[in-house]
Amino acid sequence: MASFSGPPSRRRGVTAVLLAALLWPLAAAGGIHRDYSSLRSSYDYVIAGGGLSGLVVGTRLSESPNTTVLIVEIGDFDDTWETAIPFLATISRSDLMFQQPSTPLRFLDNRIGNLALGKTVGGGTTVNGMAVSRGQKQDHDAWVKLGSPGWDWEEIFKYYKKSSKFTVPSPELVAKYGYKFSTNGFGDGPLPSTFANFQWPDLFPANDAWIKDMGYPLREDGGTNGDLLGVFWRGTSIDPVNMTRVSARKGYYDPASNRPNLDILVGHYVGKVNTRDSKAVGVDVYPADSSTTGKISIPANKEVILSAGAVHTPQILQLSGIGPSSLLNRFNVTVVKDLPGVGANFQDHCVIGISYRFDKPNPINRQQMSNGTFFNAALAEFLANRTGPMTLPNNNVRATLSLANLTFSHATLAASITNLTDPLSILPPIYTSHPQLLEGYKAQLSVLQDMISNGAAMFEFTWGSAAGLSNALDKPMSRGAVYISSTNPHPVDGRVNLDFGAFAHPFDVQAALLAFKFTRRYMTSESLKRLEPVEVVPGLAVQRDEDVIARMRAELVRPTNAHPVGTAAMMPEKLGGVVDAKLRVYGIEGLRVVDASVFPLIPMAHTQAPMYAVAEKAADIIRGEGDGD
Repeated sequence: MASFSGPPSRRRGVTAVLLAALLWPLAAAGGIHRDYSSLRSSYDYVIAGGGLSGLVVGTRLSESPNTTVLIVEIGDFDDTWETAIPFLATISRSDLMFQQPSTPLRFLDNRIGNLALGKTVGGGTTVNGMAVSRGQKQDHDAWVKLGSPGWDWEEIFKYYKKSSKFTVPSPELVAKYGYKFSTNGFGDGPLPSTFANFQWPDLFPANDAWIKDMGYPLREDGGTNGDLLGVFWRGTSIDPVNMTRVSARKGYYDPASNRPNLDILVGHYVGKVNTRDSKAVGVDVYPADSSTTGKISIPANKEVILSAGAVHTPQILQLSGIGPSSLLNRFNVTVVKDLPGVGANFQDHCVIGISYRFDKPNPINRQQMSNGTFFNAALAEFLANRTGPMTLPNNNVRATLSLANLTFSHATLAASITNLTDPLSILPPIYTSHPQLLEGYKAQLSVLQDMISNGAAMFEFTWGSAAGLSNALDKPMSRGAVYISSTNPHPVDGRVNLDFGAFAHPFDVQAALLAFKFTRRYMTSESLKRLEPVEVVPGLAVQRDEDVIARMRAELVRPTNAHPVGTAAMMPEKLGGVVDAKLRVYGIEGLRVVDASVFPLIPMAHTQAPMYAVAEKAADIIRGEGDGD
């Protein structure tokens, strides 16, 4: 039976009758394994990680009936309604996530950040906010400029289309909410995109503020075709009929789960890639509750594919002897390949928090969901009709703006991106001893400077209903790193050292200041006056630039939006890259990385849609159908 275990304020009065009516399909019973007893003696492909990329690649490779595939996932299948009902995505599921703390962040007053990572079949797509947003043309063209042919916008756009499908909202909903969209950028893929059949009423004045006061009309194409500048309706990955979450598990794995050549081992994790003569020959696998007992080695006849994400993929590589030799020697790990880029180049979207209250809110507003009576009425409506507040995880309107949109001094500020007298002083220590990492970083800054100077989007603003306007710095210049802290392979007991590196580059500080000021202008716009917004944090007493920056360092900047990328970058080895354009790890035959750690630069997007596209292209490359050199 489905369960509901949200915060007490949200389960007050929920009846057993309501819950019994919530029929959620259980996991498909195909090749699901919870121990080693029924596994094959070997597999053609062994995939570490059953999140988004692991499931996409695994299911695509298993389309060939003569190819055997094993996916290893530390979590299990989740069939609870807390993850299925869109609104409940706003409630954190700690049992389905890793909580990875950072080291003290030296540019954020030595605060400790925390990164939430999916720990379930489907990974982050089972617990995320379900936003379907794509990178811009400049994002993907930049990957080519950094040495990865075959990954430009025109090429990756094919895979955005292949992986996705858009469902047009009803004429009634279009008339009611003013939805604008284009189906041109979509295909007939497993990732659905549509709009909820409900929006909070305060979205109307919020949209009026963009259109009438700030001068940004709503785009007609939904930001799906490579040009992101402006304001547009952003899709959500929900089933358009049942109005429930569609994860990589639901979209990719479940339809393929009965294939006899596709196995998934849940409740286990890959701790190490086994190599022989610089060739990956298999993996060491452990039960989820152990790092010392129950280990077995599973041979891979063709390839090992790492899809454990931007934190755990570099951990596996480093424990396998693939990484900076100075780090590996410190922990007495035998060096198989000295590859300094493993764990470097960490990037995430940086969020700048300003909190508001509304003294005259609309009577129907998001805060009402903390009221038990309102919440249960919304749940009952969802059960009866699949309508109402439960169908909406987060706001569907997204604004993505350029530096020139926020300041007349954009040319001078963009020029400062590469004008660093001592870049090593703002980078993780590993860069000091590895010149190729510094050269790669300089190459990235040059590409980013060109993008920003030529009007690429770099700021994201979304209406947060009860909280006001949230904003994020989506093209950061700062870099962090991920490194093992011990030889313990367990993702929790052997947690890595994670340095977000946030707010290190002076450009990021000035850009965040601009976003902060823009948010204040927006929140005082004429259209929002009817709600009477009041800035609570940091408060209007904080006005001077130096005071705002101090508060950002002390509390306002959140170093992560749960979009970690970059730690096994697809760049030339001489620039600190880890994989080539076919996602092959340098110097190791039969080993690839397919997850967000290969992104050389973070895209202007919530990362699930770009990762679906990358994983689809990766599957074609592995099957010999892709372009790449």
